[in-house]
Amino acid sequence: MTEQLYILFCESPFQTNKVDEDFEDQFISAKENGFETLLFNFEDLTSADRFSIATKRIKQNEELVKVIYRGWMLTPNQYSILYNDLLTKNFKLINNAEEYQNCHYLPDSLKFIENRTPKTVFEKFENETSIDKLIEKSKAFGQKAVILKDYVKSEKHDWETACFVADASDTDKLKKSITKLVELRDKYLNEGIAVREFVELNDLTIHSKSGMPLTEEYRLFFCNKKLVGIYDYWEEGEYKLSKPDTTEFEKIAKQVESNFFSMDIARQKNGELIIIELGDGQVAGLPDKIDRNEFYKQLKICCC
Repeated sequence: MTEQLYILFCESPFQTNKVDEDFEDQFISAKENGFETLLFNFEDLTSADRFSIATKRIKQNEELVKVIYRGWMLTPNQYSILYNDLLTKNFKLINNAEEYQNCHYLPDSLKFIENRTPKTVFEKFENETSIDKLIEKSKAFGQKAVILKDYVKSEKHDWETACFVADASDTDKLKKSITKLVELRDKYLNEGIAVREFVELNDLTIHSKSGMPLTEEYRLFFCNKKLVGIYDYWEEGEYKLSKPDTTEFEKIAKQVESNFFSMDIARQKNGELIIIELGDGQVAGLPDKIDRNEFYKQLKICCC
């Protein structure tokens, strides 16, 4: 007998027992491809005083079954709460808390991809002193250009003021940009700040709203060490080249301690491919060009 597979989605913040509108297309595709669906309240889970009731409408299952979350990003602590709460109801998320953080936080994922990703230094953010420590670590880049982000997200749309620094040795500019990044991320800042070597990537186009340069990037999804698919990352720009050979990245994926994750890769101007970062597959967004129905069809194949 085939194991029943479940997908967990966020409930609409405006209507109970209805999927969040931003995930409605995925909800429909999951059901059409044979997944059972569950809903929980994201707002409750991420609240300081209501997290314990986030899954109150999910009933106890008779036997332990696997469930994949597809929804908004969670901190490792929030994910751990969700994981343990679901477990009491006989639903086991595909990744445990450690496996989630392995790909969700850039510093945790470096042990799997360090040899194929741009040079990176990082520092947990606690106060102004943390910025000074990070600037000291950034001396490793010399006069090279660098990119800034927190452990999960960047502020790409504030490219010149909070993301890109043309010369890492310009400590005044570097400090201003890091400070601006912290200000923009505010309460959503993920744990700490990472400084990464800027690598020249193959140009695609210029973002129509932010003016940010878009480059030839792809998002791969892996489930149970098997490739679900490779997809164009950006919705803008024309991908003129054929999709890259994924053989090497499939080998790397087998070493990643996660059961469901994304891998973003990019083509450099010299034609070589690099890994930009990993992400937990449950909170990694689906690029706009992805056929949702095809994605869930392939996901189910890899899950079985």
